[in-house]
Amino acid sequence: MSAPELDHLADSITALAGARNRIPLHTLLRETALNVLILSRIASNRLPDKLRKEDIETAADNLITQLRHAAWELPPPTPEISPPDPAPAPPPESSPT
Repeated sequence: MSAPELDHLADSITALAGARNRIPLHTLLRETALNVLILSRIASNRLPDKLRKEDIETAADNLITQLRHAAWELPPPTPEISPPDPAPAPPPESSPT
């Protein structure tokens, strides 16, 4: 991909990320931390230079720590309230007397 294509892709991803608010922020931060951990370990394990690998893993660990702390510092999420059932409840059956 050329640089203009990458810039356009980055702009599109940023716009999409800004438009999506359905994922609670604390969840998004924790999942991002997990993704950074997984992807950084996969990528760094392929590097032949051990010092470079350790540098990348240390930087990723610092980012992961910041993401997790940001999630922990948020107020607790409010429980989601389910919408009422649109179908009315059936009337109780009357017993024959």
